[in-house]
Amino acid sequence: MADPGAFIVVVNWNGAALLPACLEALLAQSPRPEVLVVDNGSADASAAAVARFPGVGWLPLGRNAGFAEANNVGLRRGLEAGARWLGVVNPDVVVQPGWLAALVAAGEAHPRAALLGGLLLLGDAPDRVNSTGLVLDRLGRVKDRDFGLPVAALRRPEGPVAGLTGGALLCRAEALREIGLFDPGYWAYYEDADLSLRAARRGFESRYVPGARALHGFGKSFGAGSPRQKYWLARNHLRFVAAHWPVPFVLAAAPLLAAWRAGVAAPLALARGRGRLAGAHLRGAGAGLLAAGDRLLARAGLRRGGGGAS
Repeated sequence: MADPGAFIVVVNWNGAALLPACLEALLAQSPRPEVLVVDNGSADASAAAVARFPGVGWLPLGRNAGFAEANNVGLRRGLEAGARWLGVVNPDVVVQPGWLAALVAAGEAHPRAALLGGLLLLGDAPDRVNSTGLVLDRLGRVKDRDFGLPVAALRRPEGPVAGLTGGALLCRAEALREIGLFDPGYWAYYEDADLSLRAARRGFESRYVPGARALHGFGKSFGAGSPRQKYWLARNHLRFVAAHWPVPFVLAAAPLLAAWRAGVAAPLALARGRGRLAGAHLRGAGAGLLAAGDRLLARAGLRRGGGGAS
C-alpha cells in the first residue's frame, strides 16, 4: 500500500520506453509512495505503459507545458493530498532500493532541509557520477558537482550543497508552501537551481544524501547537446542570472554573455557544419536577453512574477 506521506511526480514526454523501469523502481520503495505521471502531450504509447502499473496516476495535460509547470501540476496534487514529502523524478531515472527511505530519514534529522537529493549515477556508466548536487560559478552557470568522477574516487559526505538537480529530488511539503514551486518561466533547465536559491533565501537547506542512489539515463529525455537543449540552457542562464545576481552585475554581464553566444559559440557551431546548433545559440541569446529584462523589471516591482509558482 502506498504511503500517503510521500508523493512522487514523474513528468513524461514520449517516454514510453523509459517509464516501466522508472515506475517499477519507485513502486518498490519502502515506504511505497503515491506516484503520479504528468504527461506533456505525448504522441507515443506512454499511456499504455503507465496502464500496466495499477495505482499509478496518469494525468495527461494534452500539450507540452514544459518540465517546470508540469511538475507544478503534480506537486499541487501532492500538496492537496496532504503529503509531507513531495518528489520529482525524471522518467529516465531509476532510483535504487532505499532511495526514498534515505532521503526521508535525512529530512527528519535535519528540519531545515527543504530539498534533498542523493548520489545520481550515469545509467550507461554506473561506476561514474552524474551529480552530487549543483555548483554555480561566478557567471551564474550551473553544473553538476563531481560529474564524470569515478564512484571509487568519490569522497563526499552528507551535507549542505548549493543546489540539487530536479532529476531525482525530494522536497519537504511544508517548505514548498513557503518557498513556492518551480518557476514555470524557465520551462526546462535552471528551474531546479532557481528553487534551490529561493529555498536558501528563506533560510532552508539543500542537502546531499549519498546513501540515496539513482541511475540517470543522461540525455535520454531531452537529448544531450541537442539544439533544443542548447536553446533552453542559453536562454535560462541569462534569466537565472537576472533573477539572482546583483543588478549592476546583470546589467554589465548579460549583454556580454549574449554576445559571446552570438559572436563565438554560434559561428563555431556553424563552422563545424552544425547549422541548427548555431541557430539555437543565436535564438537562445536573444530570448535570454528578453527574459533577463523581464526578471529585472519584476525585481524592480514593475512587472508581476519573478518567483516560484504557488
